[in-house]
Amino acid sequence: ESPDGLTLFTAGGFDGTLDVWIYERDSLGAPFGPRIKVPDPVSLDTTADFCPTPLEGDVLFFVSDRVDDTSCGGADMFVTRIKDGVPGTPRRLACAPYGPNTDGRELAPSLVYTRSGPYLYFSTNGPNGDQDIHRAPMYFDGSFGAAEPVGGLNTEFDDQQPNLSRNGQEIVFSSNRAGAGQDVFTSQLVRGSWTAPRNLSVELEFPTVNGSETRASLSSDRKRLYYGSGGTIFVSERGSIPFPFLLRDED
Repeated sequence: ESPDGLTLFTAGGFDGTLDVWIYERDSLGAPFGPRIKVPDPVSLDTTADFCPTPLEGDVLFFVSDRVDDTSCGGADMFVTRIKDGVPGTPRRLACAPYGPNTDGRELAPSLVYTRSGPYLYFSTNGPNGDQDIHRAPMYFDGSFGAAEPVGGLNTEFDDQQPNLSRNGQEIVFSSNRAGAGQDVFTSQLVRGSWTAPRNLSVELEFPTVNGSETRASLSSDRKRLYYGSGGTIFVSERGSIPFPFLLRDED
């Protein structure tokens, strides 16, 4: 969801390739309208473009497997700005060891501002082979440093696609550590350390289409949690209890 809650960014293969799409609505209580493809140079006809994360100031992070002379390998993270529906030229984040992109596959960049400065959270399977959650510092010039694994969240399984609350105190991500498909997990930052992740998919009996729930993300006000399963988008609305409780399908 965009910071104002009026635009939903997704990835989908409606035209035969994976592209970035948006759904817009007039207010928080209104339904989302029809899908609109984010045009070139974000969604290219010959590449997979996915994992969009919108921020204030019309900034958009996303992931693409496009190849040029700046490629780091696998799918890399990019950043651009979309003004009045028109995206600017995406900038590929720097390659390791000078930046966060690796020779593996990066997923789900999520920028958060903390007391110790801004950090970009994401997951990657480089160099360990399985997806692990990492974070990289953001510098004053807008560039990012090398990334390091986040303690307390990673296992020998695929722990991927992190998304953080605006205050950086809550994280949701997907993992197959439970032994089946990908489930949605959550953790809270307490005195500088992440608590033991809880399996929301099992605990709250999240509905699923194909046995996996992926790309969980929180709205800016932390009242809604989205995830995808089998090409269907689900949303969970949080009320007076501390975790999601009401789910419905979105076309």
